[in-house]
Amino acid sequence: MLRSAARFMIRTVGLLGLLAAIITGSWFAADRMILQAEGPHKDSVLIQISPGDGHATIRWTLKRGGVIRDLYHYDAARIMAGASFVPKEGEFEIPPRASLAAIMDIIHAGRSHQRRLTIIEGMTSAEIGAAILKNENFSGDITVALDEGSLLPETYFFTRGTSRDAMLARMQEKRELALAEAWIDRAPDLPYKTPRDALILASIIELETADSAERLEVAGVFVNRLKRGMRLQSDPTVLYGVEGNTKRTIRRSDLKRETEWNTYVIKGLPKTPICNPSLESINAALSPAITKNLYFVSDGKGGLRFARTLDEHNRNVRLFREVQRKAGLRDN
Repeated sequence: MLRSAARFMIRTVGLLGLLAAIITGSWFAADRMILQAEGPHKDSVLIQISPGDGHATIRWTLKRGGVIRDLYHYDAARIMAGASFVPKEGEFEIPPRASLAAIMDIIHAGRSHQRRLTIIEGMTSAEIGAAILKNENFSGDITVALDEGSLLPETYFFTRGTSRDAMLARMQEKRELALAEAWIDRAPDLPYKTPRDALILASIIELETADSAERLEVAGVFVNRLKRGMRLQSDPTVLYGVEGNTKRTIRRSDLKRETEWNTYVIKGLPKTPICNPSLESINAALSPAITKNLYFVSDGKGGLRFARTLDEHNRNVRLFREVQRKAGLRDN
């Protein structure tokens, strides 16, 4: 009797153990299926994990973002991962249909999404500062000094939450390095005493033309005029510093306005740069074309006409005005 009872107990325990193993194996198999299954989202999704977010917050973030089907999926995944899974803070891009395993890898690795900011050549420092203040992906206020010409226009990559001061400091450091390198490699016999002088001229070149070849020729013209003591007479300098008028059409009366930037009135270079020039314009100012030209004017079609003499220049001006007349425009 006792032997029969013992055998029964052994068989019962064995069956229970087998059942437990089957159930456990089924759970792990199900969990692994959850980990490897495609996500429910059809498009890329940006997920933000903030400092101090715990697992409860993260699972709700993933659920609200539509990248997991049920909250317990995340719990099962992190329990299986154990101490090897440590979520990082940041903004993460979850690819379309990414599995939970892939999502966990992204969050654990801390591969934050890289955002793009393009600063257009010729923008003023005030315009760049306003654009960064308006961009909600940056944090903090702007406390750094934004001197005109101190920022290098190009495309920058950053992560959400980058401070505005840090972003602007990067732009300033890149401009300083670019100007320093261009100054070292500058052409001989230039009419500049300092790198800042070259930067001022580069800002004028930037607003005179966007054509690479013309930039070099424009730089050569301005260098020739500076060497001869001639006024630069550059239209982009006329309205700089005139509050509220920097974008309107220049009138004849503006050419006589006395400011520290109007190169129709002052001799030499303006007081400061008039915009943030590109690296190409900086290089043009420091390695200008060798030319005998002293004048240039718009051809009315997006390009410039250059001239060595005033008579030739006046003919080019008449051609420009003829193009304006035919287009229904009048010289103010």
